[in-house]
Amino acid sequence: MIDADVLGRERTGDESYVENLLRELGLLDTPLRLAAVTRQPHLLPPGIEPLELRARSQSLRMAVRLPRLLRRVRPQVSHFHYVAAPRAPGRVVLTVHDLSFERRPELMSRRDRALFRSLVPRSVRRADRILVGSEWTRSDLVERYGIPEAKVVVTPYGVDPLFGQEGPVRNGGRYLLFVGGLQPRKDPGTAVDALARLDPGLRLVFAGPSLRESRELVAHVRKLRLNSRVEFTGYVRKSELAALYRGASAVVLPSLYEGFGLPLLEAMASGTPVVATTAGALPEVAGDAAVLVEPGDPESLAAGVKQALAERERLVAAGLERSRRYSWAETARRTLAVYEGLA
Repeated sequence: MIDADVLGRERTGDESYVENLLRELGLLDTPLRLAAVTRQPHLLPPGIEPLELRARSQSLRMAVRLPRLLRRVRPQVSHFHYVAAPRAPGRVVLTVHDLSFERRPELMSRRDRALFRSLVPRSVRRADRILVGSEWTRSDLVERYGIPEAKVVVTPYGVDPLFGQEGPVRNGGRYLLFVGGLQPRKDPGTAVDALARLDPGLRLVFAGPSLRESRELVAHVRKLRLNSRVEFTGYVRKSELAALYRGASAVVLPSLYEGFGLPLLEAMASGTPVVATTAGALPEVAGDAAVLVEPGDPESLAAGVKQALAERERLVAAGLERSRRYSWAETARRTLAVYEGLA
């Protein structure tokens, strides 16, 4: 049983992970019956049995409704994200994408920080296996919680087949693209500050859901008089995002902390140069196929963009080659091997 509650909820990276993992799991040959708990069964791919569970309150869902469903169906293995349902029967698999709530707690709201710091460590101790996307996150987990290394399995993420060089391209002039939620950990403010140091003919497009912190970002854009050069698209569907990737002069990831960095791979697969920071797992995923800069430094980010534009041909070729090393099919194979080893 896989908890797929994020499907259809515009949860960016978390939703991409679940959607792509389920699609590839459904294609694999296994004696196990694979089922997913979701509010929207119509979003599940072939090969995955639906277990519908509606809930208006996430707290009530995790504390009462999901445990009740698990007691009824009694799966051999249950797969959760960050937080396991209390008293889950059978074996437990937990995916932890990153430990930003521990390493950079000041970048989260007080409420979210308290919830993650309270619930995730308990779930980590309860889990029989923990899945992560990078060796960097694996080391972070082992160091932070003192858990056995053998308990943590690296299942690197992949590239959604929709992201590639072929297909529609977003038109409308030269622009840099920032993909992800507009939250402090992603450091969108540094992207704006870097834009102010670049050619006035270059714009910046933010593609991702607007959060509470977005008001401060908008105010910062106005203060720098960059309104005409900055666009906020809000959440975009994959087809539109793919067109944005293809049309961008470069993708910027000024993150202060990343456990993997899916936009990095998606941009590379789309034939677009990437400028990312050295934070977290980004260097591990990027290899030598991106321009890497110091986090929190607008001057460094602006210089990185200039380098990426100057070396576009080399970076595009290197990025395409690098992205081919990552596959959601391989993620699914490694994940299924964990399920079968526990069942």
